[in-house]
Formats: sequence, structure tokens, C-alpha cells
Amino acid sequence: MALKKQLSITVVNQAGEGSKLCALLKEAGINIEAISVCEFTEGAVLRLIVSDEKAAVRLLRESGYAVLVRVVLALTLDNRPGMLGEVMAKLAKSNHNINYCYGSISPGANKATIYFAVDDAIKADMLFAVRS
Repeated sequence: MALKKQLSITVVNQAGEGSKLCALLKEAGINIEAISVCEFTEGAVLRLIVSDEKAAVRLLRESGYAVLVRVVLALTLDNRPGMLGEVMAKLAKSNHNINYCYGSISPGANKATIYFAVDDAIKADMLFAVRS
């Protein structure tokens, strides 16, 4: 369980826009740890988890991008059937709506990190706190 700051950047939906943004981050030594791209009629929204969110926000804004920062819930889950459903059920039982989520796993890996945008990420995070 962890809270992460996600950057949302709206770009024009045309060839090279994502590459340009990624090059800016690369030049600054900022790693992209997770990405989701959602297209719409006139553009696209890139949602990023990066290694240095403050530096990335500053760089992107100075480069003319509008950047929205949102706290999201990052959960590392076992790679087994039903695990994602169990997490979603736990969130639903506690009345946490999932606005969207994204994640992935490498073939053969035992764990996946899934990022959840929920109405109150801090309260949702407490659902998954390790209790001793």
C-alpha cells in the first residue's frame, strides 16, 4: 500500500506529442514509473507516476503544459486470478468509488502494481494498512 502523486497532462492527439513530453523528462533525469494514456476527440490525457513529481511538475509547467496533480492509491498485488476483484470489492464495501485504475505486470512476475484514482485516497489507503 502506498500513496503516489499522479500527474495528468492534456496534450494534442497527434504523432510525436508523447515523445516530446517523454524527452523533456528524460533530459531532466526523471523516470516514468507508470503511464496511462486516454484519448478523446481533440486530445489525450497522459497520466504519469514519475520518480520526482515536484521536478516534473515544474519542468512541464515551464514548458507550457498544464499539469494536474492528484493523489492516487498504489497497491502491489499478488499475480493470481481474482486478486484485483478482491481489492475492488474491498473498496466498494467501504464506499470508495474507483474513478479509474491502471497497471500492468511483466509475464511471469509474481506481483503487479495497480494505481487507483478514488474519491479519498488517504482513507482508501488505510483499508490496506498492514496491522501488527
